Amino acid sequence: MKIAALVAGALLATPVVVATSLPAAVPAGAASSAGTTQTAAQLYRQAFATTHSWSVHYVSSSSQSDSTGSKVTLLESGDAGPASGTQSVSFRRGNVSGAITIDVIGGITYVKGDLNGLENLAGLSPLQAAATAGKWIDFATTNVAFAQVVAGVRSDDIAQQLALSGLLTLGRPRTIHGTAVLAINGTQGSTGSGNGNGTHQRAVLYVRAHGRHLPVEEDTLTAKGQPSGTFRVTYSNWGELVRPQAPLAAVSIGPVTTT
Repeated sequence: MKIAALVAGALLATPVVVATSLPAAVPAGAASSAGTTQTAAQLYRQAFATTHSWSVHYVSSSSQSDSTGSKVTLLESGDAGPASGTQSVSFRRGNVSGAITIDVIGGITYVKGDLNGLENLAGLSPLQAAATAGKWIDFATTNVAFAQVVAGVRSDDIAQQLALSGLLTLGRPRTIHGTAVLAINGTQGSTGSGNGNGTHQRAVLYVRAHGRHLPVEEDTLTAKGQPSGTFRVTYSNWGELVRPQAPLAAVSIGPVTTT
């Protein structure tokens, strides 16, 4: 999952800027709805650790303004596994829209999209995008030039992108999508409005109240604690089989290797 980074007015899919270290624990004794005395930090650690190796289906939406003040919306859905994953991404900025599909299969990544999608989401030049629109493109997953495209597709990326920072606290237990959940409040890094000044937003991560504390949903919040609409992601089908198939033909960009 990738909240849009607006660099010099251009839209590139990129992960949320977050703290990768685990936040400090809240005072012990905070009670959960499961009748235990787990703290928010303990619940968070359990959820964070599990996401590294499990596969999952996710759907996310984000909205922010670019450097010109134009509103940009980004929609993503995909299935993430430890080594492979698939993702569909679409964006809209005013009257301009575009989309790409990303398949990461071990050491090779495949991308297919329309003209606007390849230029704005995959970072291709206008000439490259025009020449490859509608065709599968492949490149080495480790190719640094496309790191922003690959980021967020596999389950280890998912773990990094749902990361919370700051002091964690327990919120009000509730039911979401028919599942009893516990709420973990914290802050989430943000790329800001394209001016290079990073900000942090209040956020809440909902995890299953019973059994493994797997993530169910994450939302950014307003100052009053209501969903802000800036970012939302839902998770389902934890443990699903993720095994994308490689396209039959693709245009290679740079050296491609499976090792």
